[in-house]
Amino acid sequence: MGAEPGGLAGHGGFGGDAGLAGHGGHGGDAGPGGHGGHGGVEVVFGAGAVRRLDALVDSYGARRVLVVASEGGLRRAGFGHWLESPRHHLFSGFRPNPALDDVLAGCVLRDRVDPDLVVGLGGGSAMDVAKMVRALPADGAAARACLGTGAAPPPVAGDLVLVPTTSGTGSEVTQFATVFDGERKFSFDHPTAAATRSVVDPELTATCPAEVTTSCAMDALCHAVESLWARRSQAASRADALRALDALTGPLGDGVKDTTAAVREQLARAAIDAGRAINVTRTTAAHAFAYRLTGRYGVPHGVACLLNLQWLFAYNTERHGTHCEDDRGRAHVRAQLDAVAAAFGVDLLDVPGRLGELLAQSAWSPRLGDYGLTERDLPDYVAAGLGSTARAANNPVRLDESLVLRALRAVH
Repeated sequence: MGAEPGGLAGHGGFGGDAGLAGHGGHGGDAGPGGHGGHGGVEVVFGAGAVRRLDALVDSYGARRVLVVASEGGLRRAGFGHWLESPRHHLFSGFRPNPALDDVLAGCVLRDRVDPDLVVGLGGGSAMDVAKMVRALPADGAAARACLGTGAAPPPVAGDLVLVPTTSGTGSEVTQFATVFDGERKFSFDHPTAAATRSVVDPELTATCPAEVTTSCAMDALCHAVESLWARRSQAASRADALRALDALTGPLGDGVKDTTAAVREQLARAAIDAGRAINVTRTTAAHAFAYRLTGRYGVPHGVACLLNLQWLFAYNTERHGTHCEDDRGRAHVRAQLDAVAAAFGVDLLDVPGRLGELLAQSAWSPRLGDYGLTERDLPDYVAAGLGSTARAANNPVRLDESLVLRALRAVH
């Protein structure tokens, strides 16, 4: 779906017709061939949009471009010629779920190159690394201060253009990035982490392995659900979250076996909507508990989030009347839980089981114990999840340690 994007219209934007006329109090969503702003991030959306990336880079007048991507990813996207260009400098020394040492190595290269423009192309890891390489100091202690205390980073290195090749993380429209320092997970959450512009071309997701496609869609689903009930939610963010949720339940219910162009566009739009929602609200406890599963047990991030959303949804449903922490009251929280159930077309109490079915339909076990987490590990696992205090506190229902342990045992 989507017409061929129009021609370049100078540095300020791309030509082509505007997309949707805006929604939820946000700037216009970019339709095929158009562009739209949201929270400072301009999104260029549409099949074939990436073919205009060379022209976009030229429009910035950049003399030196730092490209954060894998060499293979650049070639698959059609930018292998950048590898031979003296203007483009590639940083590919990062891994999935990037470590701080990876980021610092990129920052050292940034300081040597002194780029006018940073381009991040790839999945969530590549985009997150690009955000941090653009903005963080190369000194480890100074970088950790920005991550751990929220200290303001130094002035950023030029503009930032992000090009996602997966649909799920929403990093293309958020002002934060995730990095691991040992087993500890940190978020770099600062306006300087937001892209200047993102180019979202659903065609780039066509080569994703099936398990990457489903895990990323699960991540977006968890973003939508958690943002919907987050204590920081607003009417506009809930509208974005609901739109994402409605778009994701169908494809995930089929295990994302349908990978037509239309479905790829649907998933890409849902990732943007869910990303916009969490950019306002941040995530809650399902993400807080997912990081240990990913960091220690190697479970893909989206799968880890959905595994934890099972017990958390049941916990919030059971406890929202007695342990409500949202100032808007338990009726407000119940309304968000009901909205999720309605999106799945099931009764409220059947939602956790439906989430487990989504995992099983994509060949992932819904049981935590099948990923190496033992009964003996559970207390430490609970402590690690509750230790992510900002996300745990953003949950609308108070998380009591003993009750959480009981809820986890139900899906162990």
